[in-house]
Amino acid sequence: MANGSEKPELSPRSEALLLATIDEFIATAEPVGSNQIASRYSIGVRAAMVRNLMAELEELGYLHQPHASAGRVPTDKAFRHYVDRVMPQRRIGFEDRTQIELHYSGQSGNTDIGAVMRETSRLLAVLSGQAALVMAPRLEAISLERVSFVRLRERGVLAIFAATAGAVHNQLVETERDYQQSELDRMAGYLNDSLHGRTLVEARSWIEARLREDRARYDRFVREALVLGSAVAGRLEESELYVGGSAQAFEQPEFMDRNKMRELLRALEDKTALLDLLERSLKESGPTVSIGTENFDSHLADFSVIASPYQSGSTPLGSLAVVGPVRMDYQRMIALVDYTARALSRVLDH
Repeated sequence: MANGSEKPELSPRSEALLLATIDEFIATAEPVGSNQIASRYSIGVRAAMVRNLMAELEELGYLHQPHASAGRVPTDKAFRHYVDRVMPQRRIGFEDRTQIELHYSGQSGNTDIGAVMRETSRLLAVLSGQAALVMAPRLEAISLERVSFVRLRERGVLAIFAATAGAVHNQLVETERDYQQSELDRMAGYLNDSLHGRTLVEARSWIEARLREDRARYDRFVREALVLGSAVAGRLEESELYVGGSAQAFEQPEFMDRNKMRELLRALEDKTALLDLLERSLKESGPTVSIGTENFDSHLADFSVIASPYQSGSTPLGSLAVVGPVRMDYQRMIALVDYTARALSRVLDH
């Protein structure tokens, strides 16, 4: 997610005015006038000078004036400048931290990974007041705990790969011959000895390498076990996405504009694009912020996305995010998303 291009250096006075204008716009959702800033913020200049400085900031692309008689509104460029300033200062508030810790204290030991992800999206939506996204752990990134094969019917086997983070990957496999359950248990035992602790991608590579060896050619048991394992490891599914709180997001003043409401609904319905967006955040070690036109999805051109990866040890498993108007309380939202991701990481590590 982009961090913006090089910006002209602002004088301390212009910077103070810009930050004050953004704070006022975040609070009111209305264009900001010079008298407003002069009366409410101590930046050491009169209203006439504020007007001049606002005009300069408009020329530099940080502010724009919706109407000739209106105040000014921060641009995406202004919000990028603001985010880059507040990002290092992020600190979770006491109430937010307490709510998150209370939530996850009740999730300890929960082996239903889907329920944990679903409840995380609800928690983040309630605390942020925005739409919340949670990408379930990517199967290719998490370690395998065990492999099981279950005979369902003649020549029909359910292959089960269970992961250490609680996720389960199932695949119905049609086999060339009928197997007894005892044979399937032996095959699973053989694979478990070698695949335990490997990721699904590593398991697939290991199986493919063993299939090329002479032993697989001459040992029917080994080959059939590898073929069954390959049928599952070779079919990675798209990560599941949990979306929470879209109704809360629509309470924002911006959504009096029906077009903006429709654009957000379209964006939230396109799960492939949202998963792609969250995948990008996995390359970062902490929260990322994508503002307005920085988003690759055109439906999100009027919105901001704050995302952060969660992980097991040093391995990124998935990502979570809030999506809301460009006018949002970035300092609180960045801290909230970041802390929730780290709390979720702790739950999945235990």
